Amino acid sequence: MGSLPVLQQGRDAPVCISNDDLPDFYMTDYSLLGLLVASLDRAHQVLEDKEFAVHKKSDHLEVNIESAAQMSEIVNLLSQNGIECGITDIVDQVYQG
Repeated sequence: MGSLPVLQQGRDAPVCISNDDLPDFYMTDYSLLGLLVASLDRAHQVLEDKEFAVHKKSDHLEVNIESAAQMSEIVNLLSQNGIECGITDIVDQVYQG
């Protein structure tokens, strides 16, 4: 099982990812797929109504997913409910030290 980060479109602050989430060895091409939505609160409501396991963080949501196929299921569900969304790389900067 994995998780899909869900963020508000147009966010000003980057999502903080834990050092535990980074691989031991990574190059400048490290990325993390997430979902940008037009309304984070509405997306939260729609996902919970369809019984997805959603965890509210301080600046984003984490949705438990069983497979990559569920990503498109979530996008379709949100789109059907009038919530603009798209899958994108959410890592803005990772320090290469």
